[in-house]
Amino acid sequence: MGAFYLILAIFFFVSCSKGTLAPFDNWAHQRVQLKDVSIHFRYAGTGPPILLVHGNPQHSLTWHTVGPILAQNYTVIAPDNRGAGDSSIPANGDYSSATEAEDLKGVLDLLNITQVYVFSHDKGASFATALAIKYPSLVKRLGVSENVLPGFGYESASAPSPSWDLYSNWQLAFFSVTDAAEFFISGKVREMLSWYFFHTSYSGMEAISQDHLNRYTTQISKPGFLRSCLGPFSNALVAQDNEFFSATLGPNPLTIPFLALAGEASLAPFLQAFWGPVAKNLTAGVVPKAGHWIADENPEWVAERLLRFFGEDSGISSVDLGWLANKVTLL
Repeated sequence: MGAFYLILAIFFFVSCSKGTLAPFDNWAHQRVQLKDVSIHFRYAGTGPPILLVHGNPQHSLTWHTVGPILAQNYTVIAPDNRGAGDSSIPANGDYSSATEAEDLKGVLDLLNITQVYVFSHDKGASFATALAIKYPSLVKRLGVSENVLPGFGYESASAPSPSWDLYSNWQLAFFSVTDAAEFFISGKVREMLSWYFFHTSYSGMEAISQDHLNRYTTQISKPGFLRSCLGPFSNALVAQDNEFFSATLGPNPLTIPFLALAGEASLAPFLQAFWGPVAKNLTAGVVPKAGHWIADENPEWVAERLLRFFGEDSGISSVDLGWLANKVTLL
């Protein structure tokens, strides 16, 4: 009987050591007005802060499962990048990584966060890396996934190849001419997204739920948002990012703890080649049973790996964003 009560006590302690799992759709909304955009973000949890940075063609909904798991022990902030989700579209069409990094800094400044853990996906990995470059004392640990930086392999990955077929990543070249891509995709956003999620996945049409497919379609179908979704892929902005990353990371790779993840059915074979020159303190990991959409196809594995990665740190100050309740932040 004594052993039974001991086991019960241990179970109770472990259960109480974690916060409540808060469904992503119940997370609080917040908005901050920056110089040229209004950035919308979701947040939940209490503890050391984690910033989650999505890529294209998704928005903060990317973190629908990863976010709540992390928020049991951390304060998790999930912005919509400029021109995505419920953030606004910049009038000047600037989607460069350096500018996107300033948006992320603006969110953290609003929240009075001076040190943060960061995890990112797809194009968001370029923005998060730029944040770490520009503000080295701000980003304590950085995780990236399913991306390659301009100047460090992106151009070769997006250049037409004799081996390309329907299942290759030719969309990078297609998206790079944004005027043409917008013209051919207009009126077929759902069809484009359905194909995009399918062809770069591990699990095919099951990679993204129909509900989430509909929600992504609704967001990108708003006036101007298809073009803004394509913006970071444009040849001009890729060239601008190449210049930025080559000038900064070329002579000075990042030295902070750096985790690079890729799906086993996607960029996993190229992790070391893509990210080795970028980060001196690199740990590479392959996400099992996942293609490009790692936060959708195997979110529990991703969340567990992030808990270990961030948990290895000596720690940063906890943040409680309860003060934001009913707080006016746009004036």
